Amino acid sequence: MSTTMQIEIFTEDSGTTADPESVEQVKEFFKGGFLPVKDLKDEIEQAGDVTIHVLSEEYGYLIDSDDVYKLNTSNNRRSKGDFVNSLIQASISADMIVILLTTSTFEEFVSSQWDNLVSNASQDSVWCLGASKGALSSVDIEQLESEVESVILYQRVGVARIDTTTKDDLIESVIDWN
Repeated sequence: MSTTMQIEIFTEDSGTTADPESVEQVKEFFKGGFLPVKDLKDEIEQAGDVTIHVLSEEYGYLIDSDDVYKLNTSNNRRSKGDFVNSLIQASISADMIVILLTTSTFEEFVSSQWDNLVSNASQDSVWCLGASKGALSSVDIEQLESEVESVILYQRVGVARIDTTTKDDLIESVIDWN
């Protein structure tokens, strides 16, 4: 077991953004509903390598460390297919996977790949699924629970991507892992 935890967070962008001239990286560009995800990263990154994967209707698939100046260049833009591939790759290699998506995005990218994700999952990994009740019911949670160390569920209500209790559970999992 490595000493640094690999943590992969999959989420969507936010309609609220900073002035692109005032920030350098994607993680600083999105505001609003994205901020709790950024805060989660800030709180757990001392325990490992945390990457936020952001799916954006406007900008495609982004990584939190991407340079903001590249947002308006479409020649190197990652696709939705790349987002799926990153999710599948994370299911193989990550120690913790956090998926915080709206219903339609969860169903398009997670439900459609569920068997693949579960069969790839490491038995020592921690998974957090944050989505609506309908989206969560579109997958077999017990199937995942039988394959991994633990599964943390956040039944999303309204626009909150993650709540305090779920965030605290994730922080606790990170502390326990180390």
